[in-house]
Amino acid sequence: MAVFRLPFLNWLIINAVAAIWLYAKDALVIQFSGWSGILAILIGLESLGWIGASLVYFRRHNTTPNPLGEATHLITGGPFRLSRNPVYLALTTACIGFALLTHSYYFLIGGLIFWLITDLFSIPQEEKFLAGKFKQDWAAYCQQTRRWL
Repeated sequence: MAVFRLPFLNWLIINAVAAIWLYAKDALVIQFSGWSGILAILIGLESLGWIGASLVYFRRHNTTPNPLGEATHLITGGPFRLSRNPVYLALTTACIGFALLTHSYYFLIGGLIFWLITDLFSIPQEEKFLAGKFKQDWAAYCQQTRRWL
C-alpha cells in the first residue's frame, strides 16, 4: 500500500494521535522522575545515536535515506552491520521512551502499530527493490544481518 511507503510520516502520525488522545484526556504529563525518566532519556539518546549514525553512513556512501528514492549503494557497515533497518529500529524504540516519559501505554501501542506497519508493508517493498538492484550482495547481507536486531 502506497500510504505505508513513508515510515517516518507513519511514525509521526501514530505518535501525534497518541499525544492528542492523551492531551484530550488531560493525561499528557511528561515526567523525568525516577528510573523511568532516566531510562527514557537513555532510550532517547540511543534512538538519536542510531539515526545519526545511519545518516552519516547514508551521506558517506552518497545514497539517499528516503525510502521513495533510489539507493545507489548497499550499506553494510556501521549501524547497518547490526540491523538492516537501524532507523526504523530507532523510531520503534523511541516509542518505548515516550511511554516511559509519559507513563502511558498509548505510545507502546503506537510503537507496536508502527512496527507492524513497517514490518509488513514498508520493509518488504524496500527489500524487493534492494534484492533486484544488488542481487548477490543483498542475499549475502541478509544471511549475516537480521531485519531488526
